[in-house]
Amino acid sequence: MKSLCALFFVCLLSFACLSGCGIPRPQTDPALDAQAHECAEKISNLNQEIVTSKGTGHLRVASNNGVQTFQMAWAAQSPDRVRLTFTALASPVETIVADGKTVTFVSHTGRHKPHTTTSSDPDLESFTGVPLKLSDLIRVLLGQIPIQRFSDAWFSSEDRLQIQLHKKFTTQFQELLLASDQPLHALRLKNRQDEIRYEIQYHEFDRMDHRQIPVDLTIADGKGQQVRIFITRFWPDIPVKESVFQLTPDGL
Repeated sequence: MKSLCALFFVCLLSFACLSGCGIPRPQTDPALDAQAHECAEKISNLNQEIVTSKGTGHLRVASNNGVQTFQMAWAAQSPDRVRLTFTALASPVETIVADGKTVTFVSHTGRHKPHTTTSSDPDLESFTGVPLKLSDLIRVLLGQIPIQRFSDAWFSSEDRLQIQLHKKFTTQFQELLLASDQPLHALRLKNRQDEIRYEIQYHEFDRMDHRQIPVDLTIADGKGQQVRIFITRFWPDIPVKESVFQLTPDGL
């Protein structure tokens, strides 16, 4: 009996802690909540049918130390495979290879030794300066919007151009800033103090057949770190060999 009481107390305490986390949930109209949820789902599902892609583009990394610009080329496969190479002045600088189990970072300039993570979805903050997961970057390269899973949605502005998203029992909040002329203006990931961990601003979508692909976007953390991605060529649903996601013996 004592053990059951102790277990009940622990569960009750855990529930109290979890339910007390995060931004207070306002009282809202359930009918409007359903509309907000439907709208968020529609944006989250944008281009979800794209399983593979190849493409090229430019990447501009801005920090307190200055600005660096790279060309990039990639092959990606949902949900966790990618080969992404950055070049400068036509010479390779860095390659990221993920095979679904591990992720390897290879420097072609000697900046660091080849490094393989044990995680299949590492944080890229040390590389980009922005706390973005590899899986989120892969979704960007597939033309998708990297909205995290959520269980609750509501409009947070009277003009219904802002939607708050929350997943139960987490301290994770997301905010969608809607636009009248494109699928989305911005996506923000927030903590329970309502501080922005990172924001993705969508500057331009390009219509390709029946799809709208984000081709110009900025990822920022609000602390002076920014990564702007310009996609110049994009080939969706293209066959990608498994060997593309494997490093050769010489590290290429």
